[in-house]
Amino acid sequence: MKTQTDQDINTSPSSRKSHSARPRNRQRVLLFVLMLAFGWIIMSHITSVGVSQDRRDLSDRIRQRQEDLRLYEEQHATLLRENEQLQQKKEGLIQELLISEGHDELFADLEKIRVLAGFTEVSGPGIILTLDDKPGFKIGDNEDSIVHDTDLKHALDLLLGADAAAFSINGNRFVNASDLKCIGLTIRCNQQRLSPPYVILALGDPARLSEAIEHDQTFNFRRMPGIDLVVKVQKSDRIVIPAYAESDNIDQYIDMLEVVNS
Repeated sequence: MKTQTDQDINTSPSSRKSHSARPRNRQRVLLFVLMLAFGWIIMSHITSVGVSQDRRDLSDRIRQRQEDLRLYEEQHATLLRENEQLQQKKEGLIQELLISEGHDELFADLEKIRVLAGFTEVSGPGIILTLDDKPGFKIGDNEDSIVHDTDLKHALDLLLGADAAAFSINGNRFVNASDLKCIGLTIRCNQQRLSPPYVILALGDPARLSEAIEHDQTFNFRRMPGIDLVVKVQKSDRIVIPAYAESDNIDQYIDMLEVVNS
C-alpha cells in the first residue's frame, strides 16, 4: 500500500509539469520536421520549374536555328539557280556576239576549250564510285578504315588511267585547278568541305572504269575484314557531271604570269 508521502510525491506540481511538457516537445519536433519537408517540396518544385523553363527555352532556340538553317538553304538554292541562269544568259550573249561578227569558228573553238577545261556540264556513260568509312568506325580504330584525301587521289588516278573524260566528287567538278586536302574529318575540294560518303562520278567506258577500281590491289586490301573500307562501284548508262563551279574565279589559280611582247 502506498503511503501518503508516496502519493504526495507522485502528484507533485513538478511531476505534472514534466509529463505535460513531453507532448509539447514532440509537437515541436514534428512541426519542425513538417516544415523541413514542406520547404524541401517547395524548393524541389521551384527547381523543377526552372529546369523545365530552361528546357523549353533550349527547345525554342533549337527550333529557331533549324528554321534559320532552312531559310538559308532555300536562299542558297535560289542564288544557285539565279547564278546558273545568269551564266547561261552570258554564254548566249557571247555566242550571239561572235556569230554576228562572223567569228563562228572562234566560237566553236571557245566551246571546245570550255568543255576540255571543265567549264560546261557533260553527260554520258560512266560509273558511280562510292568510298566511305568503315561502318561504326570509332576513334582508335585502324586509320586505314577511313577515307583520306590520298584515297580520293588514288581513285582519280586509276580512273584517269582508264581514260575517264571527266570527274566530280560529291557534286563538285574536279579539274586541273582542283586540289584535295584533309581538314580534320573532312576533305576540301574546290574550297568546299566534303564529308563521307564520297561519291565520285567518272565519265567514260563503264567496263574499263569499273575494272580499274575492282582490280586495284590497294582498294582490295582496304576492303578486307578488319579494315572494311567501303568501296562500291556502280555502272551507269548516263551520268551527269556539273560544270566547274569556280570558272569565273579561275584567276586565283593563276600566278607568276608574264606578258610576252611578240
